[in-house]
Amino acid sequence: MCFCNTFYLLRIKSMFLAQPFLKVVYMESPTNFRNLQNELTQRYNIIISEVVQTYANYKLYSADSSGYTQNIVNLDKLQEEIFLMKNNISKSTDELQKNIKVIDNKIFSLGEDNKKLQEELDLLTNSDNAAHGRLTDSTNLYNRQLLGNWLLLGLVLSGTYAAYKMKQ
Repeated sequence: MCFCNTFYLLRIKSMFLAQPFLKVVYMESPTNFRNLQNELTQRYNIIISEVVQTYANYKLYSADSSGYTQNIVNLDKLQEEIFLMKNNISKSTDELQKNIKVIDNKIFSLGEDNKKLQEELDLLTNSDNAAHGRLTDSTNLYNRQLLGNWLLLGLVLSGTYAAYKMKQ
């Protein structure tokens, strides 16, 4: 691996370390909402059964309306709690959608960055391969010229030897 490739890999690593990918967000789990819903449903059933029991006494004996009134107040409080739970679920859902959009945008931008970096890496790999191929070609050409020079030297020496032998 050449120095250029190492430089780009270090640049890639520093890019990822510089940007936090995920933001930690505290949200209530769906299990908590489910448990709260079950609790509110049980309380609702209890309050409704008591309203049904006290309604008859309230209609017959309007002077004794404290039990019925208390049950209606409890029902209103329960309705407020249900409304708060609904708002919390809505808020958590909105927050979750925002986080999903942020993560999706980061994934998309990282995908584009990855394409650019892959193209750079391919160019560097191709240039490294081209340089290696050129070195191999130059080495082969040098070896051929060296062999040709040795053959030429051999021919010159054998020609000189033959000319020397012919003069004698």
